[in-house]
Amino acid sequence: MKQLAENKTRTNGGMSLIVAFIMAKVESTKSRNIVEEIRALDEVEEAYLIYGAYDLLIKCAFKTPEALSSFVVNELRKVDGIKDTITNVCASCD
Repeated sequence: MKQLAENKTRTNGGMSLIVAFIMAKVESTKSRNIVEEIRALDEVEEAYLIYGAYDLLIKCAFKTPEALSSFVVNELRKVDGIKDTITNVCASCD
C-alpha cells in the first residue's frame, strides 16, 4: 500500500489534498476479492475489511472535490459487489 511520512501536511504542488475515508457495504461472499480490487485503484492509499455497519474502510487522497466525486461515482460504485457507500472528508490532515 502507498505510504506517506507521518505528521506531514498532505500537499500536491503546494495545494492541500482532499483526504477522504469512504465506507462501503459489500456482498459478503465477494468481500475478499472486492478489497483486493479496491486496493489496486490509484486513488486508494489503504483499504480494510471491517466489522460494524459497513464492511470496508477506504482511505483516499484527491486533488479536487470533482476528482473525489468522479472516483466514488465512476469507479468505486461500479465495482461488482459494492452495495452502498458513505464518504467522510477530513477536516484536518495534520
